[in-house]
Amino acid sequence: MLADDFFRLAHDDVTGRPRLRPKAVGIGCAAALLTELVNTRHITVADNRVTVVNKQPPADSLAHVVLDQLIAEAGREHNVRTWLAFLAGQAPEQVAHRLLRAGHVRMEAVRRLGRQTGVLYVPLDMNVAARPWALLSHSLRRHDPLDYESLCLAGLALATGLDAFLLDGAPAATFDYLRQAVGTLCPPMRELLFHTHAAIGDAVLAHRT
Repeated sequence: MLADDFFRLAHDDVTGRPRLRPKAVGIGCAAALLTELVNTRHITVADNRVTVVNKQPPADSLAHVVLDQLIAEAGREHNVRTWLAFLAGQAPEQVAHRLLRAGHVRMEAVRRLGRQTGVLYVPLDMNVAARPWALLSHSLRRHDPLDYESLCLAGLALATGLDAFLLDGAPAATFDYLRQAVGTLCPPMRELLFHTHAAIGDAVLAHRT
């Protein structure tokens, strides 16, 4: 699932520690869950709105939960960033629990001064955890054509700032290729990524001030 692969990209393959600030991880996971629904043609994104176009339940239970939330608010005029902010609060944990149910991660308490301050979802197999982003990085560095799912993951990496990790040490031409490739995504995806990038920029600015 795309959000699973984004979660893996956004966290260390061994420790499970995030590579982004918590708000950025949340927004990125929220965007990834919306992307899953765009790709199954359950929703579309246009004119700064998320619109449900197919109310049939998705096969995946988490996608079903997210779609139900969108349907429940269908009569209200929520813009894309409102949805990203709303979903971001639970999205990382929801995706992590999907990985947990699938047997890909384990929960590990984070403690400070003897008190639990959080939870990490530590990969059980670092090779499985690294595979999605490692394959994407390899393809981008070779300027290979990408399948649509990989393009979406590349777009999420670019929108969240994870492209710096994904292409660490690559020449400028490779970053140009990434941007050009992402530009070929369908209009709903391009709009979702635009608002994702803007929402993360706002979050970073708020943190600095």
